[in-house]
Amino acid sequence: MAVKLFVDTDIGSNVDDAFALALAAILPDVELVGVTTVGSMVAVRAQLARKILTTIGKRGIPVSAGCAQGLVEPPSRSIPEQSLVLDEVDKLFFPPANGVDFLRDAVRRHPGDLVIVTLGAMTNLALALRAEPALYRLIRKVVMMAGTESSHYAETNVRNDPEAAYIVFNSGIPFVMVPKDITQQAIMPVDLMKRLMAGESPLCKLLWEMTKIWLQATGASAPTLNDPLAVAIAAKPELARIERVRVEVELHGAHTRGHTIVIPEPTGPGWIVRSVNWEGFWSLLENILFA
Repeated sequence: MAVKLFVDTDIGSNVDDAFALALAAILPDVELVGVTTVGSMVAVRAQLARKILTTIGKRGIPVSAGCAQGLVEPPSRSIPEQSLVLDEVDKLFFPPANGVDFLRDAVRRHPGDLVIVTLGAMTNLALALRAEPALYRLIRKVVMMAGTESSHYAETNVRNDPEAAYIVFNSGIPFVMVPKDITQQAIMPVDLMKRLMAGESPLCKLLWEMTKIWLQATGASAPTLNDPLAVAIAAKPELARIERVRVEVELHGAHTRGHTIVIPEPTGPGWIVRSVNWEGFWSLLENILFA
């Protein structure tokens, strides 16, 4: 039976979301039910998501713009850098601006089956749970690229909306936390980046164009594929070794707001990824890009 995924993404800020969305849409034995966007300029992000899906022939997957600001934080004014790849045809797509309701409807249409993958701030899911608290009973699990355990900083996706992360971690939904401690190891190998650069498929050309924009903006030598790792683990849980935990989110500290505290607990509500089958992950990504 196909794994039913729902992807909530801040595509456009970092190129890894584009790879993650392509992976979710192409993986065999996966049904991508829908996509919502989160962060600043959610309509532009939705246009980017739509462009990825259209490029790989998945125009029928619905995309909806979600919440443009955190539950407490003021809205960001940042412009998604990868929006430079959009042309006039892409901009004619006007995404419905009811991402939270769309997410709720998707959960109800697939009770007990839907795996939600959050690749940005968890605002959309938190608002869905606020609007309909009983929704947690209908969600199979949440796989989030979020948080960190050993680093001294607050990871971006949690820092951008700590209250939303707090709600999701304490909602009763089983979760798998794919932390920055692990994902920062997912640096694209040089040979894979060369193959992407030389790729002739429409998807490879688009992903390479988005990668170039990101590399030029950041000065990095290779992208780190944080978000594709979360999608891969959501679709293929056997890629990861996990440990049962409880996660607390710091909401008030002047210097620690958004920090995640991971507490190993045999009866905890979720799991954290401890290690990854990296050979399996890179093989999965290569098969999707170059098959």
